[in-house]
Amino acid sequence: ESRKVPKEYFGSHLFRRPEELRRCLVEGLCQAGDVKLPQLHVVRHLSRFLEQDLNIRFPEKEYARVIAHPQRDSSIAEVRMREVSFPSKPSRIVIAVGPEGGWLEPDELERFQSHGFTQITLGSRTLRSDVAVVSILSLAHDVCDANK
Repeated sequence: ESRKVPKEYFGSHLFRRPEELRRCLVEGLCQAGDVKLPQLHVVRHLSRFLEQDLNIRFPEKEYARVIAHPQRDSSIAEVRMREVSFPSKPSRIVIAVGPEGGWLEPDELERFQSHGFTQITLGSRTLRSDVAVVSILSLAHDVCDANK
């Protein structure tokens, strides 16, 4: 439902065949020497997710909530993954990664922030979604391990 997502995005073979997506995740874990498969939720309807599903799947008292978006406005303080605070132990995090080019400003960013999400950045460069996801998951893994 993000306005920047091309309509054909959800037609990708990875979304039509979840077992293929899982295979890719397992392959990445093998390469990284990790054994914990992350939960992946592809959300087609942002409003429904934020209003109905978010608090059920990711209670705010249990999960840090972050939204990844390029830092374009120098008047807003940059927040990096290492600065995220966790509401409880063990450290758990839900990360919203948007479409190519980031979330729609300011509408979508404000919607997430109103639901307790903190905007984090990997810097001012806009990354492809696949590169951003790998980078963010690596940083999240590191910060969660440090906050055990």
